[in-house]
Amino acid sequence: MSKKLKLTLLLCVAFFLAFSQTVHAYIDPATTTYLIQIVSALVITLGVTVGVFFGRIRMFFLNIRVRMAELKIKLFSKKSGRAQPAPEHDSTAMVSIQSVGKWDYLWADNRTFAQRLLPSALLGACFFFTFVIFGVYELYITNLSAFAFPFSAIFPGVALVAVAGAILFTALLSLLRGRLFDLAASLLLGFVLAGYAQGNLFNLSLGELTGDAIPWDLYQSEALVNLLIWTTIISLPFIVKFFWKRAWSFMITLIPAILIVVQIISIIFLNVTVPAHNKRSSGSYLSTKGIYEVADGNNIIVIVLDRLDNRYIDSVLRDEPEFFDGMDGFTRFTNNTSLYSQTFPSVTNMLTGDRHYFEKNYATYMKEAWASSTFIPGLREQGFASTFYMEAGYTYAEAGDLKHIADNVEIGSIKVQDTAIPNFISLSTFRYAPLALKPFFWTSTDAFGKLLDVKMDPPPYITDDIAFHQGLKQTRLTKIDTTQRFTYIHLLGSHAPYNMDEHGWEVESGQSSVLLQTKGSFRIVFEYLEQLKSLGQYEDATIIITSDHGARKSDTQPLDTAIVTGLFVKPVGKLGTSLESNNAPVSADNLRATVYQAAGLDYAAYGPTYFEVPEEANVIRFLYHRLYKTDSDPARLLTYQIDRDANDFLNWRLIEEVIIQ
Repeated sequence: MSKKLKLTLLLCVAFFLAFSQTVHAYIDPATTTYLIQIVSALVITLGVTVGVFFGRIRMFFLNIRVRMAELKIKLFSKKSGRAQPAPEHDSTAMVSIQSVGKWDYLWADNRTFAQRLLPSALLGACFFFTFVIFGVYELYITNLSAFAFPFSAIFPGVALVAVAGAILFTALLSLLRGRLFDLAASLLLGFVLAGYAQGNLFNLSLGELTGDAIPWDLYQSEALVNLLIWTTIISLPFIVKFFWKRAWSFMITLIPAILIVVQIISIIFLNVTVPAHNKRSSGSYLSTKGIYEVADGNNIIVIVLDRLDNRYIDSVLRDEPEFFDGMDGFTRFTNNTSLYSQTFPSVTNMLTGDRHYFEKNYATYMKEAWASSTFIPGLREQGFASTFYMEAGYTYAEAGDLKHIADNVEIGSIKVQDTAIPNFISLSTFRYAPLALKPFFWTSTDAFGKLLDVKMDPPPYITDDIAFHQGLKQTRLTKIDTTQRFTYIHLLGSHAPYNMDEHGWEVESGQSSVLLQTKGSFRIVFEYLEQLKSLGQYEDATIIITSDHGARKSDTQPLDTAIVTGLFVKPVGKLGTSLESNNAPVSADNLRATVYQAAGLDYAAYGPTYFEVPEEANVIRFLYHRLYKTDSDPARLLTYQIDRDANDFLNWRLIEEVIIQ
């Protein structure tokens, strides 16, 4: 088999492996680039194959011409009787390691610096383009809902790191000579191929980066197999170098060039195909303006503690039975359900009433829901100011979508902290690294929410309970010259990662738990309530402390236990009474009626309030549980029907399962 044919087959096999399956990017799967990369790779590989084919034809006719010339020379030489001089032996052709020093053996090279510069530049550019520029861009653009800032906020820094790294790698590699150059070039190409294959083929479905710990010890055997695969792929350039030296020279320039071109095509395709309304703009943002202010009159305050489940509340009570005794005027509803099992689209649904069945794009749904809902506009028509302290992506698509209902929308460009660049590079490394090394680069979506530059004036709101607590202690609540106000504050609450103690202050990783963090979250709320009392605004306030959803076990598996959302409500005028309990079958759908009643508005269109649902009522409730796509199952939407007491999982019934396209 000819060397070029072997090389062609090797390239086809390599690209078949590299492009044969999509991957779950760790914040969300990225399938669009997989398809376009297949097409791009096939076109480019076909072009190379055609080029080799015509090159072989050209060489065939050239060889015929050479043979005819040799025959002609021999014939004329015989006629003239002149003897041909004996060929001289190349004194450098048979150099052995014994005839030269070891260093000369490693360093000797008949290639010029310019001949080493091209493959060095391609390898360096491919390494940093793949793992920094393309890796970061693809993760960003396919997970837009997780980031509250435009890509332009991080691109200059990402590009600077990539260019500087590529120049450094090119310089160092091209300065090497001989076998040292061959060794370094083979190793770099092997790492590029292995990392690229890992990111596009060998990653397991580890789920979204919700902050929940991944049980790495369960993947030990998979990690070992993955390391063997890495070793095999990294060895390929060395094997080619040993058996087919000319093919290796071709390989170290062609493969990096093809990878770069394929990924450039993917970037263009992604940028063109992602709807414009999905992309983050830098024109406005929700700020912290007024977060420590309350009206001098009628305050309706909704505080959401993310993932607050009845199980967590009951754990607190078992550990400290008197913990909630100070909740003056509150009623705990112990049989409350959310409509969805995740933050998206729970919050949007709670505040607009618009349901989402995952039949449309997430940004389209949120934009339409906020634009068409009359719930908050009805409050504002009644004279209420309204502020929302929540993050983009899970609750709204663009801050501009809320400008007609939110008084804390600010015009201006969102900036990110300097730590954003290493955070994104670490996320890209987490994707491309072998399974055994992924724990060292594990991160959470929450970490990216905290990358916004809080030094802006006013700063953007980020979900940071500890920062909110510090501001509450230092700034304290103040009354403003407004008589009616609706306030929505979204805190991390019982949601992982757990980095807060039972008093609401930061601790090192591993020093907290869901129990301690739940206690800490409530103590922050208790501080807020005490300051509200000190201002004389507690009695006339309507306060709802709840969650967007309960604590599900998995985003890829059906429910195996009840998820009951925590709920505490203090109605207007209630003061001087101890915490009461109510087991009425209520849900997030009762929130809007409760708010409208507190505002003095007609709430008939929204159904009964929390307090108007009888405990003995048999209200049929539903919960939508979205399952993410895995290696074995498509994305699905499960619908559960809940009868009577939601705390008993026997009362939950799966009534529908729909594949999400």
